[in-house]
Amino acid sequence: MNQYSWKPDDATRSSSTIWETRAQEESTSMGVRVDRWQQAIQSQYPELLRHLVWDRERLRKLEEAINQVISEEGLDIASMTLYRRSLLNRLTGLGPLDALLTDDRVTEIMVNGPEEIFCERAGHIDQVDQKFLSQEDVTLLAQRLASRAGRVLNTETSVCDAQLVDGSRIHCVLPPISEQAAITIRRARHKPFTLDDYLLGGTLTAEIWEELVTFIRERRNIVVAGGAGSGKTSLLRLLTAVVDDRERLITIEDVRELNLHHANTVSLEAHRNYSIHDLMINALRMRPDRIIVGEVRGEEAMELIEAMSTGHPGSLSTVHSQSGGVATIFRLARMCSRRQLGIPFDQLVQQIRETLDVIIYVRRYPDGVRRVESIQQPLQDTMNIIWQYQQEPHPGFVKVGTFHA
Repeated sequence: MNQYSWKPDDATRSSSTIWETRAQEESTSMGVRVDRWQQAIQSQYPELLRHLVWDRERLRKLEEAINQVISEEGLDIASMTLYRRSLLNRLTGLGPLDALLTDDRVTEIMVNGPEEIFCERAGHIDQVDQKFLSQEDVTLLAQRLASRAGRVLNTETSVCDAQLVDGSRIHCVLPPISEQAAITIRRARHKPFTLDDYLLGGTLTAEIWEELVTFIRERRNIVVAGGAGSGKTSLLRLLTAVVDDRERLITIEDVRELNLHHANTVSLEAHRNYSIHDLMINALRMRPDRIIVGEVRGEEAMELIEAMSTGHPGSLSTVHSQSGGVATIFRLARMCSRRQLGIPFDQLVQQIRETLDVIIYVRRYPDGVRRVESIQQPLQDTMNIIWQYQQEPHPGFVKVGTFHA
């Protein structure tokens, strides 16, 4: 008896194998279709994608756009439910980060790698349980976020710093700038911080605020200094709200965050061909009463100091600094020196002392509260400390001196 081995042909394959093959083919077909529709949505309706979180109205508009793209191919929309759901998830979902965005207390999300996700919640930064499946998933999300902001993120353009329409700020980097893809998301507050928020939260007191309002109305030149995430921009926005609507403001930002509600305001935003320094020069030609710079980081500091001292008093800005007072002045002087004007460093320091009226230093404390740590007035050879937050022997704000007009 001859022995032989039986091998199924296409006609006799098991039904399970046939269905597996069909499923793979269907999956591939679905992926191709969804890819094509995604590209069409991104090309035809970019304004609908520039959000971090979608409310009901935003989702409705996006779904209408998806239906329009599908119907243009002559397909029955009702039979494309699975496809539509997949595409909607691609366009709006953030994978494991979605769970964090349902928590209104989360203000910032930091992705260092697939299994290294941190968030700031109620002022405290902690690692969370959420994880990505792979580094490729992190890269794809970074690229999707960049596309929502109308940017391209790849190995040639490996940095994206942008703001979405809803005010959320994203910063994404890819190799070779970083070892692996990394994402930072700063969520926009749907409602800006109010004075009550600051008073109830312990950022400052009513007496401190009254003095700050006086500085604004007297057109004092003010710099808000602090570390990253200390609340500089939020305080600058609140201070600017005090300015009389009859005054003309020109705001200059790298990425638009201030979003002032002021009657006579022109907002300038830096782009690849227009640096903050370039915008400062242009702003001086736009008849401003005050110039508001979201953050000085380089040689534009020289233009700001000159503007403050030559016809635009009451201008405001923020600067990244690890402490207030003298440290902030030296930080600004180093920025001014980048202009290479041949001015001795000591002379730059003295010019800044003579120009700046008030330096407000804000800091995020270990308890998660952002506080005004000090308010100081630069004098010729010293610093006049007006307010100081002290932690010992009893935490609180202390009135140290008075402003010398």
